Amino acid sequence: MFQMVGEREPFARVASQVGPGVVQVRAGRSQGSGVLLDPHSVITNAHVVGDSPSPAITFADGVTRPGRVVAADRLYDLALVETVSPVNARIEPAPEESVVPGRQVVAIGNPFGFGWTVTTGVVSAVDRIVGGLDGLIQTDAAINPGNSGGALVDLDGRLVGIPTLVLAPGQNIGFAIPAWQVLHVVEQFRRTGRAEHPYVGLAGATEVIDPVVARALDLPGRGVLVAGVEPGGPAHLAGLGEWDMVIAVDGAPTPSVQALRRQIRRTPVGATVPFTVLRGGRLLQVPVRVGELPAAARR
Repeated sequence: MFQMVGEREPFARVASQVGPGVVQVRAGRSQGSGVLLDPHSVITNAHVVGDSPSPAITFADGVTRPGRVVAADRLYDLALVETVSPVNARIEPAPEESVVPGRQVVAIGNPFGFGWTVTTGVVSAVDRIVGGLDGLIQTDAAINPGNSGGALVDLDGRLVGIPTLVLAPGQNIGFAIPAWQVLHVVEQFRRTGRAEHPYVGLAGATEVIDPVVARALDLPGRGVLVAGVEPGGPAHLAGLGEWDMVIAVDGAPTPSVQALRRQIRRTPVGATVPFTVLRGGRLLQVPVRVGELPAAARR
């Protein structure tokens, strides 16, 4: 199916390199794609496997074998499936810092059941929020139903993300779950059989820091202005409130709401981390104990 090609054809080379690591996933009437993490593990979207405990996995050589859903999480839209691959292939992740707007990417999947289809494009934007999913990579590489769970890779054949949805009214506006988040959730699936949902109960907006204050305190130009905290939530219990400006979490800058959400998501539930907060012209270190998103909000 995939032939070796020369360096002058980078997209064909990537398709040949990565294609064997992409699979078809069928669960009842649902069908999509998946990516081999190793000879015994496939990662796909939770909406692809649905409630099926044993989806069928078809490999690049045409062999179909049963799979077993190890864990799935609707909020992250990820599912880990155990199987036995006859294909010796796996896809390595791309460094998070390499995924920037303008980076050329290749999407490989099974749109509408057409097996191992290759489309190309660029990273259009990062850190998008669509519905309940955040931190998404936006791409103009054509993504259609059936691409879900497949591979979005760079020209080195490294996994950039897992395509998960497309904006139906638009043209070539697709979204993928970033590889770092996929691997973070997979590690939790393997360790505990479920994914954590870190939560602090804080609502905010990206705002420009007063230039005079920023210069005086050697601060970045932006932070997250707290618009409200949930009563009894971790942020409230830590003493955060409206008009606080969150500059960093555990030393990592938070110049946007997306950056703040990303840092919280990386923090283990139960860990206490310092929030660097600008309040009334003074910098404070506020320890916040990260909680678990309430069960009612995970439904």
